[in-house]
Amino acid sequence: MRNSEPGSPVSSVGGRLPAADAGAPITRLFESMRPDLLRFAHWLARDRALAEDIVQEALLRAWRSRDTLKDPRAARPWLLTIVRREHARLYERKRLELVSLDDVVETQASPGLSEPGGELFALRHAIMKLPIEYREPLVLQVLGGFSTEEIARELALSATAVLTRLFRARNKLRVICGLTAAPDVAPRESPP
Repeated sequence: MRNSEPGSPVSSVGGRLPAADAGAPITRLFESMRPDLLRFAHWLARDRALAEDIVQEALLRAWRSRDTLKDPRAARPWLLTIVRREHARLYERKRLELVSLDDVVETQASPGLSEPGGELFALRHAIMKLPIEYREPLVLQVLGGFSTEEIARELALSATAVLTRLFRARNKLRVICGLTAAPDVAPRESPP
């Protein structure tokens, strides 16, 4: 646990144990190893809070499989291996690859929908014609599903500025696509 003291190594596990098991040799062994495990995890993760989480999970895994530890002298390498593997588990999760918006538009995901002359093709090109300050918030909202507040944080703008840029982006798209622009009721933003 993040709030546990370095001096009380297995406090979360020991706190749930019956009183007879709290002083068991395996618990004392784990408690004595915790500072070393924490130093090793901190060296791996380079973050104290993350290291504490890694050690906590490692001790929990070690506690669940404590019966497999036959020789207490092998506890240190056994626990260090569990910590190392627990750290590696952090990076096993699949991460989505980020791609450039320009690359996405250039590649044709579905040939039937993005044929030249098709509506999707025309819309993609119209979006790419927008100035970047209007294109970014529009793409973040429509394709990314971001809220106004999230877009504002991402682009370091106020929520009002984001709403203004979204309104203007849609208006410019209407004009590019040959439709009538909506009346400009949004507050004016200084031109780029």
